[in-house]
Amino acid sequence: MREAPRTSVAGGPGGYRPGIGVSGMLERPWLRLVVRVAGLAVTLWAAMSTLPSGSGLVEPLAALVVAALAWLVWAATDGRGRLLPLTWAVMGVAGGIATISDPSGLVFVGVAAGGAAVVLDLRAAVALAAGAPAGFVVAAAPAGSLPGRLLAVGVVSMVGLVAGVARRQLVQQATHAAELASARDQAALARREADLVAERNRLGREMHDLLAHTLGALSIQLTALEALVRSGAGDEALRGEIERIRCLLGDGLDEARQAVRALREDRGPLVDQLRRLCQDHGVVFEFSGTPRPFDAEVSLAVYRAAQEALTNAARHAPGAPVTLAVSFSPDEVVLDVHNDEPPARWVAMPFAPSGGGYGLVGMRERVLLLGGCCQAGPKDGGWLVHVRIPTQPCGHTDEASVGR
Repeated sequence: MREAPRTSVAGGPGGYRPGIGVSGMLERPWLRLVVRVAGLAVTLWAAMSTLPSGSGLVEPLAALVVAALAWLVWAATDGRGRLLPLTWAVMGVAGGIATISDPSGLVFVGVAAGGAAVVLDLRAAVALAAGAPAGFVVAAAPAGSLPGRLLAVGVVSMVGLVAGVARRQLVQQATHAAELASARDQAALARREADLVAERNRLGREMHDLLAHTLGALSIQLTALEALVRSGAGDEALRGEIERIRCLLGDGLDEARQAVRALREDRGPLVDQLRRLCQDHGVVFEFSGTPRPFDAEVSLAVYRAAQEALTNAARHAPGAPVTLAVSFSPDEVVLDVHNDEPPARWVAMPFAPSGGGYGLVGMRERVLLLGGCCQAGPKDGGWLVHVRIPTQPCGHTDEASVGR
């Protein structure tokens, strides 16, 4: 006979607790032992009180003793171990034989059948429970005591099986509920971790957008100031360079305030933000459609994309005309930043390394997280950055198309 998989009852540190009565609901092993021994004592007391006297007393007494010993083995092992099926079988057969002379033997029959149904699979439990009626028939036939209490033994065996199966189903349902609750907790934890990672990425992008541009420009100005000092430039030239550095620091403070407002979702209208950005960079600003309020994340993604595109245009195409165009429609916002080829007399100034190369990557991440598209590449001899954030995702964008 194959023992059924043991499962844990939710909420109980004692784990799997076979039993069909009160003992199966208790968590402490010693308390289960006390309850089971007390149940045995009550059963034996009832049996001895009703056991008939006479020369045939030895056979029912022997059956009661064997059934009681099997009960004690079950209680002592807490319903575990390889001998458990044999214990149930002995208890059921002995209980069936004892029932010939005393109805108290039915208690052993019911406990054996119910316990087997809890622990063993259904076919093995039915075969084991059939041992009680079989033992009754084998012992009662020679004495001419049939049918006697055979019907009662069969009914009690069936009731024990039904009670055991019900108990087993309750255990399985409790286990499944506990596993489902655990899976939900794990899913919730995974969502919280994903939200934390997303927030970290967002803060990383904000730090890049806030620091990389300002610090990169400061690095250039400091390099220029160092060159002026080494060349012996006059005080006027040095003061002019220092003034430019001071202006850059002021712009950096403004960027910091804008970043704080963005993180608090307290930014102004997107069109005003882009207009001010274009004025600061000296580029042409165009917009079409009817501006409407967007979520803070959408507005921030468009603004940061414009900021990154204008910075790259100033870095790689100094002196070239630049146009920033934004268009609004009921289901999307589109940003295009295009710069022409720089004049021949202009040479791109070598910027000091800054930002770690995460500008376009961060811009693409922002847009894709909102279901949008981000593309960058050459156009009409210059360079075009195209960002589109629709209401519905627009599909996959090749990573190779984002970069410069």
